[in-house]
Amino acid sequence: MAAQVCRQMKRNLPAVLFITAIAVTPWFSAVARACTIGEEMGAHLPFGATDISNADRLAIANMYIEAKKWPDVQIQAVVIAGAYKDERNLEKLKEVRGENVKAYLMALGVKSENILIDKKTFTDQMVGREPDGLLTVEQVVVGLTPLCEGSCARLCDDPRVTPHTKLINR
Repeated sequence: MAAQVCRQMKRNLPAVLFITAIAVTPWFSAVARACTIGEEMGAHLPFGATDISNADRLAIANMYIEAKKWPDVQIQAVVIAGAYKDERNLEKLKEVRGENVKAYLMALGVKSENILIDKKTFTDQMVGREPDGLLTVEQVVVGLTPLCEGSCARLCDDPRVTPHTKLINR
């Protein structure tokens, strides 16, 4: 029985390969474009601190100004409110850091229901180190993305939007 199936497959193999080649040829000759639209920044806080610096507030405000250029969308903010494992009162730090950034985003104009807070505890594997051995931990990361009705694909070709686009040759 197995030998019979193998003979049948060998006979049909050229036809199967031809059909497959016709079906996938457009994929290989096409250039695809991936478009992502968003703004992101990370903030390093001194251990135990709960407020971001004025420079970080300015960076978030500048991101918001850019995001306001996105036409006919709402702005969603994703906040990673973290604490390094060796900081004291990890849960309280994550909670207060997240709430402080949320309050600032709301003051800028982001709707409360469009702000998502993800609390993280950072381990040694999740942080970097400077050449002198000091830790580089971004305890707060803020990302702004568009919320579109239907799809945001229309933004990729909009001249008012600066997407982060990468051509993918297939």
